Amino acid sequence: PENYILSKQLPVEGGVNRVLIRSTTKAGTVVIKATAESLQPASLILQTKTFVVNNGLAKSFPSTGLPSNLQRGPTPGTPSFKTLRNALAIVKTSAGANPDSSFSSYDDNELSDWHNDGKLSTAWIEYELEKPSVINEIDLKLNNFRSRSYPLVVTVDGVQVFSGNTERSLGYVTLICKPATGKKIRVQLSKSATDVNNSMVEVSGKKLDDGVSRDDVNAKGTLSIIEAEIYKKVTPVK
Repeated sequence: PENYILSKQLPVEGGVNRVLIRSTTKAGTVVIKATAESLQPASLILQTKTFVVNNGLAKSFPSTGLPSNLQRGPTPGTPSFKTLRNALAIVKTSAGANPDSSFSSYDDNELSDWHNDGKLSTAWIEYELEKPSVINEIDLKLNNFRSRSYPLVVTVDGVQVFSGNTERSLGYVTLICKPATGKKIRVQLSKSATDVNNSMVEVSGKKLDDGVSRDDVNAKGTLSIIEAEIYKKVTPVK
């Protein structure tokens, strides 16, 4: 939602976004800053220049003479990141409907998904781990991720660890769970999903990807998961 023309704060997807800068009529300094939790901030400073215009035309391109640097910095001698969580392996699933396709919700294939039959009573899927583990976070890529909010309840061995509505996103959402140890993690739709007016399009007018193509606009009891990942936090070594 924040990714629009004239916005001064832009989201990223996988750490990447494109920034187009439109100049003003006066020269000055442009500062681009990037910040993320647990990472050092970075900034890029650009100095704009004036150029002569006669009758709406200039004799040179504004970009002429601007410095550029496409070299990469040195490879760090130590790891450039810290592992904060580990993915837990899923060995089995069960679901309220279409159990044969439940594997599609964690097969690392973002072109497929698992979904129920549109009934709220069947809008659940349960993931079984190889062995009991502490559950801290769950990453989900839900179908219609740009336009639909899902009210979800998550339980670990029958104990509720999360309840709330997912935000619209550029793809994945992270559910922060109340830490609990267990083996079976159930994700369930607690009530009908809510559609939000989806006005997000490319500058060209092309509609942005919103997940797996399927006509389920009127099936508000549909839970559709493209990818699910379950995580345990890593305890820092002192």
